[in-house]
Amino acid sequence: MKIAIITGAGSGMGKDFAKLLDSEKLDEIWAISLDSEELDDLEFMLQTKVKKFALDLSKQKSIDNITEQLNSEKPNIKWLVNAAGFGKFNSCQNIKTETSLNMIDVNIKAIVSLTDASVPFMKKGSKIVNFSSVAGFQPVPYANIYAATKSFILSYSRALNFELLSKGISVTCVCPFWTKTEFFERAVDKDNKVIKKYVVMYDSKKVVQKAYRDSLNKKLLSIYGFVANAQVFLTKILPASLVCKIWLKQQRLPKKKVK
Repeated sequence: MKIAIITGAGSGMGKDFAKLLDSEKLDEIWAISLDSEELDDLEFMLQTKVKKFALDLSKQKSIDNITEQLNSEKPNIKWLVNAAGFGKFNSCQNIKTETSLNMIDVNIKAIVSLTDASVPFMKKGSKIVNFSSVAGFQPVPYANIYAATKSFILSYSRALNFELLSKGISVTCVCPFWTKTEFFERAVDKDNKVIKKYVVMYDSKKVVQKAYRDSLNKKLLSIYGFVANAQVFLTKILPASLVCKIWLKQQRLPKKKVK
């Protein structure tokens, strides 16, 4: 049985990726999301059979659930798309430690756990797609945990790709810039005093279409858009301290407290 596993499949870029994989002639798409209603909507949209998992990936029991299903059914995993994740933008003093640790669990722990569980069921030609961010290339004040988790994903994906070459499995790390999704509903508080300027806001479908093409071509990185690529280039040549100062100035934060 050929399947794809997609986390964050109920909305945003995970949902868009599921729509693209609907043409892959898979037996099933294992769709994972917090929201069961979103999964119902996705199932209605797709021709491929959808196996729905309404799970919180910050919980170990959710990871165990998927692992047990894999060990029981022993499918041929053609695609693993780790698109689930969330961010919180605010002063570190205003973000609860519980929220920060939850970010780490979803953005890092879940990806590593699901990848480790999936690789034994992958064959030559299988693909892993991990969603990082342009933020993964730089430290980001007032989004420090989020950016750090994305840096982990970036480094992890790069190394993992070379480890799995001998098995014929490719890893593509997708690094979106500002992209219009439901992400901001959780990341930015209603009384937001941090993020004041979005240099650009890309279309989710276009980001995912490029990610899909890049993964088919076994590219290690997928970065959509001129502005996104320009920023990544600049973060490679500028000192990290200067990058932080530019970010603070852009958001008008240098001399202001964030309440």
